Amino acid sequence: MKKLIKNFLSYLDFKMYHLKARFKYLLKDDETFIKERYKLVFGKELELENIKTFNEKIQQRILKDRKDIYTRLADKYLVRDYVKNKIGEEYLIKLLGIYEKAEDIDYDKLPDKFVLKCNHDSGSVIICKDKSSIDKKGLIKN
Repeated sequence: MKKLIKNFLSYLDFKMYHLKARFKYLLKDDETFIKERYKLVFGKELELENIKTFNEKIQQRILKDRKDIYTRLADKYLVRDYVKNKIGEEYLIKLLGIYEKAEDIDYDKLPDKFVLKCNHDSGSVIICKDKSSIDKKGLIKN
């Protein structure tokens, strides 16, 4: 029981740290926020005048080239309509479902092999090669 409480308190500390960090950044202008975040992630100052890396180019575009289309293109679901209209629906991978939360997924309706991707971030991908072995509770927890 003590270990469970200790783990829960560690989890709360982690969440509070991130909430405080997010609130702190809400009070900053975009350029300051992006420069500080870049330094935190890459360990160096962001160079916007003499761009050398792809990441610097992305940050410059975020700050200087704000087109509504970029938001649509970055959204894994909304970009499907754009691709369909530009080059055709045949280039899209079949969409098995759209869910607000993991608890909404009806695994019985999914094929034996499938991929789950979050729309809100990059990297959250679950490749299921055997539906019978998937940890549904683990997916909900994460």
